Amino acid sequence: MNNPFVFATLLNKADLKRGVFITGTDTDVGKTWVGCHLIKHLIRQGVDVAPRKPVESGWSDDIRQTDAWKLADAANKQEQLELICPNRFIAPISPARAARLENKALPLEQLKQQCFEQLQDHQLLYVEGAGGFLSPLCEDALNADLCVALGLPVILIAEDKLGCINHVLLSVEAILQRGLTLLGIVLNTKKTSNNTLKQNNLEDLREYLDCVIISTG
Repeated sequence: MNNPFVFATLLNKADLKRGVFITGTDTDVGKTWVGCHLIKHLIRQGVDVAPRKPVESGWSDDIRQTDAWKLADAANKQEQLELICPNRFIAPISPARAARLENKALPLEQLKQQCFEQLQDHQLLYVEGAGGFLSPLCEDALNADLCVALGLPVILIAEDKLGCINHVLLSVEAILQRGLTLLGIVLNTKKTSNNTLKQNNLEDLREYLDCVIISTG
C-alpha cells in the first residue's frame, strides 16, 4: 500500500484539479487508512491537500484515535483540526442520529459550506464521508447527497471479504445513478478479513466493472 505506483494507477484516470470524495461500502472498511496513504502520496507529488471530515461520530477522548486527526496528520495540518472536522459527536452511531441526541442542527447546506471554508484555489479538496455511500450523514441528507452537492468524483473503499462483490456493485450502481464520476475502487485487506477462502474479489469484480480496481492485499 505504500507503493506510490498503486495510487498512480488509480489517479491516472482522474481529474483531481478540484478534489475527491472518499466513501465506502459500509462503516469500518478502512476509508481513513486508505485515505491517509492517498493523501501522503499526493503530497509527495507536490499537491497541497485540504482534508475534510465534515462530521464524525464516536468522537474519542484520545484525539489521535479519531479519523479527522489521522487525516490532518497525514496532510501535516494538525493545527487545522477544527477546520477539517467542525462537527463532532460522542455517540458511536450514525452522525445524523448522534447530532439529534445532542440537540444540534446538522443540515446538508452547512456541511457543504464547511467543506469549502478557507479552501484555496491551488488546493485539492479531499472529503471523507461517514459510513457507507447511502448511510445517513445529517438531518436531511445521506453521504451520497453531500457528494452530489460538492460535485466531486468518487473513490470507493470496500473491505476485501466474502460478500463484498454485492456491496461494491450496489454502491457503484448508486454512484453512477447520481451522475457522479467513479475514479476507482480500493479493496482493502484487513486483518479481520477471511483470507482462508479461495476467493479473488479483485479478479471477479474486474469481470463486472470497467473501472480501475486495486487491492491493498
